[in-house]
Amino acid sequence: MEKKKKVIYGQFFTKEDVWLKEHVKEFILSTGTSVAYDPFAGAGDLLNAAEKLGYKKLKGLDIDEKLAWDVNDSLLHIPTIDNAIIITNPPYISNYSAARKGVASDLQKYFQDSVYDDVYLIALDKMLEAEEYVVAIIPETFINSNYKNKNRLHSITILEDNPFTDTDTPVIVACFDGKNKKLEDVNVYKNDVYINNLGNIEKMRLYPHKDVDIIFNDRNGWLGVRCVDSTNPKNMLKFDFKENIDYDWNNGIKVSSRLLTLVNIDVVDDRKPEFITECNRILNDIRDTTDDVILSPFKGNMKNGRRRRRLDFLTCRAILEKAYYKTNGIKIGDLFDAN
Repeated sequence: MEKKKKVIYGQFFTKEDVWLKEHVKEFILSTGTSVAYDPFAGAGDLLNAAEKLGYKKLKGLDIDEKLAWDVNDSLLHIPTIDNAIIITNPPYISNYSAARKGVASDLQKYFQDSVYDDVYLIALDKMLEAEEYVVAIIPETFINSNYKNKNRLHSITILEDNPFTDTDTPVIVACFDGKNKKLEDVNVYKNDVYINNLGNIEKMRLYPHKDVDIIFNDRNGWLGVRCVDSTNPKNMLKFDFKENIDYDWNNGIKVSSRLLTLVNIDVVDDRKPEFITECNRILNDIRDTTDDVILSPFKGNMKNGRRRRRLDFLTCRAILEKAYYKTNGIKIGDLFDAN
């Protein structure tokens, strides 16, 4: 029962203060708030961290009656407190995961009227309805989500060090100041280092136009794609002839394959090496210019501490299209701009 409750509540308790980067600390203190408020208080680790920052007034809520807080279902409603900042680690569980784990019926009341597919996004809405200032440790997939209030962000901090002891879900610290702004005014950090603003990063996304015949997971394909970084930095995302990638293509490729794929795309034989080189150039340019941010995170880090990344088929298709046009000398102007 306790295990099922942990799944239903999406409970992952924060045990380390690696999330409290200096710029996050500065943001919290700059708000001038007097109450540290956690509507998903759990074991109280984040309120303890707030107390160390000088907060004398602490308020915690939780749905779990066995924990030492006032009982409240904060996915339905969060009471407002004067002069408070929410500092929290809300529950994470997607609608898909809930169904797969057999707890969908327990969570249906949250998803039934929501446009979101994960309870942490629902939690963010409830928090921003209650308070102006919010600091939330949430999945890094938030960056690629359809969340409607990204313009109320102050900053995003990608954490490559894991603040949890019971999950390796890649996470960020999202700081909200409640003020509507352009995404160019939202700072993005990786660990302690500023890397860019969110608006610039969004402009670097590639979108396919689906006007080139490309078949993924085709056992007759000639092009192999490693779609997930391995823990070995020598085996990162790449395009190559299938013979050059150590994998059992005959038995490993299925319609649902997402870690590695075989691609069928019509490129004449003498241009295939040039095509592969161009695909990898575009991919590495994306990685370098965005610091990997627009590539989906994958659980765990490489041995060098860098977050593993996944190349989704939408971005992969855009890369293939762009390389196809370049290799064939086709002028496409601004075809791949996000707008």
